[in-house]
Amino acid sequence: MRTHWLSSCFVLLITTLAAAQKNTQGISGRVLWKAGNFMPTVGVKASVPKATPVVREVYIYALTNDKQVEAGEDAGFYQKVNSILVKKVKTNNKGQFSVSLPVGYYSVFTKEDKGLYANLFDDAMNINPVQVQRRRWTKIEVVVDYQAVY
Repeated sequence: MRTHWLSSCFVLLITTLAAAQKNTQGISGRVLWKAGNFMPTVGVKASVPKATPVVREVYIYALTNDKQVEAGEDAGFYQKVNSILVKKVKTNNKGQFSVSLPVGYYSVFTKEDKGLYANLFDDAMNINPVQVQRRRWTKIEVVVDYQAVY
């Protein structure tokens, strides 16, 4: 009886440690919506719209280059991404999300009516790249601004 209890405790401990270790790294952040005129005005008091948190599906792909996508008709939209979809997560009503991921490089998109959206690139033309390091949470802010003017 005692051996069974000890082995059960050991299995529980290993399972708990494995679960805790799995959640020690990944991407967390929020998605913000911008629409309207964000152009700076000099000498005029104008109300500039604010970015607002938004509920969206966030698609996380293996690092994706601009040559691995089929672009949509409008800038920033993609009809097809030809890399591996790693995870998909939905933001809460405050635009926040968190997803545990293995160490590596990823591309982050949001799901919009016109397709997947991302508007940032690095110097190698990787789309919205994010690095996940061992035992670290990478914090990002995803801005969906295809209806904004700057």
